[in-house]
Amino acid sequence: MMKFSKVLGILAVTAGAVAMVGAPASAQAAKKKAAAKPVTIYLTRHGETTGNVMGRVQGWSDFPLTSNGVAVANNLGRGLKGKTFKVAYAGNLTRQQVTAKQALKYSGNSKVKVNTSKYLREGGYGSFEGDSIATDNALIAGVYGYKNGDEMMAAQGKDYWTKLQDAYYTLDQQDSQKTKLVAGDRAESSQQVEARMAKELMTIAKATKKQGGGNALVVSSGMSINEYLSTLKGAKYTGAPLKNAAVTRLTYKNGKLQVKGLIGSMYYVDKGAKLAK
Repeated sequence: MMKFSKVLGILAVTAGAVAMVGAPASAQAAKKKAAAKPVTIYLTRHGETTGNVMGRVQGWSDFPLTSNGVAVANNLGRGLKGKTFKVAYAGNLTRQQVTAKQALKYSGNSKVKVNTSKYLREGGYGSFEGDSIATDNALIAGVYGYKNGDEMMAAQGKDYWTKLQDAYYTLDQQDSQKTKLVAGDRAESSQQVEARMAKELMTIAKATKKQGGGNALVVSSGMSINEYLSTLKGAKYTGAPLKNAAVTRLTYKNGKLQVKGLIGSMYYVDKGAKLAK
């Protein structure tokens, strides 16, 4: 029969061995956690398009970048040089994807793949797609009793973009344009746009964090970005129009996305333009 003192010795040795095995694992986990970087999303509007220049309602329609639009995307990239992007995403429209690719190329991140998602595309305008904005101006504003878009924008302030989206939705539900579009091709409501944008951006933030954190380039469109930003609590959101290739940084912390710095900043584009001279 083994002596009690010997049993205690064996237990002590075993416990020490377990502690030694567990220590490196705990240290490794702590080291990995410390090495994880914060997640920052560079939420960006696409460059100038033919639709922008011609004053057309774009939405889901695939208007390409103009030569100036490509140049602005290139300047965005130059201004972002020195930033390392872990991942990149864009809506499934040409204007969004090309902006992302050019920005990555000129920022030194050309090896980063651009993931595409329909949830990051512009708000859908259904039967109004491709229309002249000027022609539809009074009709859209009239939904709320305004004479024109300028009067509506001045009155609605930061709610303008959501109201604009909902005006398209309301008129298309009423079939004001007398089209044969099926329900899935009709204009989206602001609630639909906000929900898909919020869900996709949160998915991107969580996925980036799982990969150790870092920067994510996300290219979307003016209306959809504005509608999403209007839902963020604590953001100094005014509803000001976003210029082409304007950047809004979002940080992910404690399961939430928050605006960091200016909304719709042209800092990177302006910096890139100076470097291009």
